[in-house]
Amino acid sequence: MNGIVCRRLSKAFADGRGVFDLDLSIGHSTSFALVGANGAGKTTLLNLCLGFLQPDQGDIWIDGIHVNRDPVAAKGRLAYVPEVARLYPHLTALQNMALFDGLMGHEHPAESYRGALSHLAFPLAAAGERVATYSKGMRQKLAIAIGLVKGANVFLLDEPTSGLDPRSAIEFAGLIRTLRGDGKTILFSSHDLQSVYECADRVGVLHRGRMAIEEPATDFRARNVSQLYRELECAH
Repeated sequence: MNGIVCRRLSKAFADGRGVFDLDLSIGHSTSFALVGANGAGKTTLLNLCLGFLQPDQGDIWIDGIHVNRDPVAAKGRLAYVPEVARLYPHLTALQNMALFDGLMGHEHPAESYRGALSHLAFPLAAAGERVATYSKGMRQKLAIAIGLVKGANVFLLDEPTSGLDPRSAIEFAGLIRTLRGDGKTILFSSHDLQSVYECADRVGVLHRGRMAIEEPATDFRARNVSQLYRELECAH
């Protein structure tokens, strides 16, 4: 089974927002970008995949594990990196990795932590410095390295390029290529079309909770996105 599979997934809120009758399948070694206006349902979909929300109907599998039937096992297969990575700022990279490793019931040697950081082109000279001194790009690499040590096969990233400078955005694209080369499934939400063009294999456009378009990133790049959003609004 693919890394992420959603079948007829629905979750409605009192204000009429949510996701509705959504089907999605994202394979391994694939990066999928989720785009759409604010309130389109991107965060809701991520929270459903994480098991933070229960669907009104439908099913979700993470790396072959049904999220609602076995949420603990499903969480063990994925790593989540929010827009602001949740790390301990007064600890070093290596200390953060050891802490999260212990919380997951593991105890890998320090060389495993350094290996994961090196794999993601994290500057090892900074691994002993406090996270409070890191750029956003370095914090992202650290958070993803924690997921690698955990053994996650699915990575969920929320607005990962928000606030990145151009150099860090280029490094992020390299990070996605590394994860893809490792056979990982990557689902990320973004308003940054340049990062979508550079990082995604496929793109899904959510509109009012429904998947309006799903297509290869090369096809999406050829679109006039502003016009597309206007057409979607006019259709409703």
